[in-house]
Amino acid sequence: MTVYSSVDLATRILRDLGLIAAEESPSADDLAYVQETSGSVFSELTLRGITLPNGSDQALPQEFLVCLSKRIGIDVATGFGLISVADAELAKPVTERALRELSMRRPTGQAIPYDYF
Repeated sequence: MTVYSSVDLATRILRDLGLIAAEESPSADDLAYVQETSGSVFSELTLRGITLPNGSDQALPQEFLVCLSKRIGIDVATGFGLISVADAELAKPVTERALRELSMRRPTGQAIPYDYF
């Protein structure tokens, strides 16, 4: 399973927002800001009942990379003045709905073990 670090995620967010070019490395200040924002968003998502199966803010499963980049990018974009806070608040439920769907446990087809008495 491919996993991404918090630096990978922060760099992806900055690239998705067009704040750095595809081949460019982020500045230390930008990276720190995005990582701080990411940590806050991860905590917020957990409080909202959205968790990452087999992942954390330090080891992100591949299937969550793009969706989380979009969600965290909303908060980062307001910090850089790319969108208004009002527009950001309208966009959050859309990305959180997608994250909730991704984090749902899928049926495995396996029987659930049960002890009969």
